[in-house]
This record gives sequence, structure tokens and C-alpha cells, in this order.
Amino acid sequence: MVSGDGDIWHAVENSSDQGWVVDGKLTIDPKREAFLDLSKQLKDNGYHNDTQDWTDAWYADMAGTGDKGIFGFFGPAWLINYVMAGNSGGTKPGEGTYGDWAVCDPPVGFFWGGTWLLANKNGANKDAVGKFIDWVTLDASDTGLQYMWANGTLNGEGGTKDAVASAAVMAKSDGTLDFLGGQNMFDYFVPANDYANGKNLTQYDQTINDQWRDQVRQYTAGNKSREDAIKDFKSAITDNLDVTAD
Repeated sequence: MVSGDGDIWHAVENSSDQGWVVDGKLTIDPKREAFLDLSKQLKDNGYHNDTQDWTDAWYADMAGTGDKGIFGFFGPAWLINYVMAGNSGGTKPGEGTYGDWAVCDPPVGFFWGGTWLLANKNGANKDAVGKFIDWVTLDASDTGLQYMWANGTLNGEGGTKDAVASAAVMAKSDGTLDFLGGQNMFDYFVPANDYANGKNLTQYDQTINDQWRDQVRQYTAGNKSREDAIKDFKSAITDNLDVTAD
């Protein structure tokens, strides 16, 4: 079904109702706790190749050279353009898995990552900075950054196309990719924008996610019980971060 349990993690994590820390207290959202059981189901039934994301084995599954063929990956547009395409084993349809993929609606709305633009409030060139921020974030014209980014024309024709923040821009842009068999990815990413919600994000996420996923792997590998995995996770977080736990 998927390459490894990490491929479903972001769908679980970023469709959860609560973040890891609520009012200074470590919180395990029920949806995130259920990841323990989903991961074990994948492992016990041989539904994945038991890879970890960002490893050679994960990339091999994108090229179709892993232990078993993979049905799909969960991810945003940047996973398609900047990760999967370059690891597909080819550069045009017919080579490796290039051209064999397509985008579809996921069973749950989620997001993964994001792009931020910050400006120094004490800067000496506020007017120029303001115009630049407007060009990056609000300009929906054909000469705005988002239009050129969406159509791969920022540095001339033939650049990498990507989903952007503006649905209006994507709706009038060409999101067809040879890697997706000629599919227009914006047909799916325009409505998917509604699922991008940062309310469950905290400044601790990277650290806590790493600890959580490590404990989940320990559990699914049979090295510890479900209860011990949760207990050890809580101890690791409270020992290293300024948060409390039950």
C-alpha cells in the first residue's frame, strides 16, 4: 500500500484536532495515538516495505525497485516535483516509473510543510519590502511570483511547476506534468488548499515527532509494548522539553 509508515504519518499528524502541546502540557491527540495501531497493521500484514522516509529504500520504492511495488505516497505538490520525479528512475515517460503516477483525493484532508515570508519591522526599506511581499503573496497577475512559480516560468519556460498559495492563480495556470501522465495537478490542489490548517502546529513539533515515530517503530518491531512505547515517549519529551505530561 505504502512504502513505510512515515507515508501515512503526515496525513495522521496534520488532520489531528490538537497539537502536541496544549497549555504547556504534552497532549496525544486520539488520531495521533491511533497511528500506533495503523503502523502495526501495516507492519503485521506486510502492507508496506517497512522503509523510513528520506532513506535510499524509500527512494527505491519511488523508482519501483523496492521489495514490492508501491500503490502510492501521501504528500503535497513539492513531493511530486522535487522528490518523486527525481527518484523515479527516469526523466521521461517510459523510463522507470516516470509518467506512471497520478494525483487523487486522499481519504483525509491534511497538509505537509509550508512556506513563510518574514520581514524585519525595523527595516530601513519598508516600502520596497512591502512591495516585494505583495508581489510574492497577493499579486495574482501573470507577472506575479505565484503565477510564474505555478507555471514554471520564473526563469523562463521549462521550469518546475508547483502548487502555490493562491487558488485563483492555480485555476488559471497549466499544471499538467509528464511525470503525472499529462494530468493537471491543479485540478486536485485547488480544492486541497481548504485543508491547509496550521492550528495544530507547535514550536516543538520536529523534536516531538522524531521521538514519537521512534517509539512507534519500537512498538511495531516488537521491542516493547504499546503501553511502554507511550510511557517512554512521554518520559523522553518531559525530560528534554519544558512541558508536562499525565
